[in-house]
Amino acid sequence: MNIKRRYKHSFLLLLSTLLFVGGLSNVFANAEEIQNKSTEEIHILSEELVSPVQFNTLESIKLQNLGFSSDEINSMSVEEYNGFKDLYGSNLTTDENYYKITQEIPYSEPSVEEISKAQAINEINTTKLARGTSSKTTGYLKMTTSSSKLSNGNTLLKNSFTWLKSPNMKLTDVVAITHSASSVKIPNTDKFSYKYTDGKGIHSVGATSTTKNNKGIAKKFKLKDLGINVAPYNHNGYLSVEVTKGNKNDITANAYGHYTHLTLGVTSSIDIKTGSIGVGIFCTSTDMDETMIKFNY
Repeated sequence: MNIKRRYKHSFLLLLSTLLFVGGLSNVFANAEEIQNKSTEEIHILSEELVSPVQFNTLESIKLQNLGFSSDEINSMSVEEYNGFKDLYGSNLTTDENYYKITQEIPYSEPSVEEISKAQAINEINTTKLARGTSSKTTGYLKMTTSSSKLSNGNTLLKNSFTWLKSPNMKLTDVVAITHSASSVKIPNTDKFSYKYTDGKGIHSVGATSTTKNNKGIAKKFKLKDLGINVAPYNHNGYLSVEVTKGNKNDITANAYGHYTHLTLGVTSSIDIKTGSIGVGIFCTSTDMDETMIKFNY
């Protein structure tokens, strides 16, 4: 066992002991709030109730060409649409994965399995997820990564996620896009959306932080745990950004979609590399296998 894994193992054992013995279930949420305490982050944590736009057929097709699903289009707000209304895309490429997340006992390190769409749908429809005193909890996630060639010459990269079955543990998650070093992000074009539904309607919540470098961009956000009248469900969202080639001789590039689900601890700085992200050693997390697309500039 290397030093990093040994420290992580010891730290997680200590955290589990504190949670069971001291009943300190809110320690990590409070630590996360302290960690992210800034004027900008307090502002973007504001939550709003969404009034979806009613799109005509041509507008819906236009958004589909940018990589938006029917569910995303049907829950899009006016403010959200304004960020994409002047974009026209074509040559859409996508990669879609389904994941099954299993946690044997509370506060243990979860396991993740990439499964087919058919298996995910079948298990969701036929299997009642373990709850309460059961030793196993399971969630299902869909992640779709896409690229769309824009009429302005840029390429829109987009990574969407949908919790088909909500996880039992809801702390802080990370959604990210990484790309070839030849891709240059266009300033101020990154967009983020996280929505959930409860008894009051569809809610939109901002990210708590943004991390970016020349290899990609990541957004950190808090999965909503409490709702009005009913528990939050239909957790979904996306991250998007426009890129262009950094060298006139570049022809193609790769982009990768990433999603990390935390079940214990707090995230430190997010490490971004082409094809991978890291969220630090002071947490228990489940990293979904990345999606990958190849696109032409």
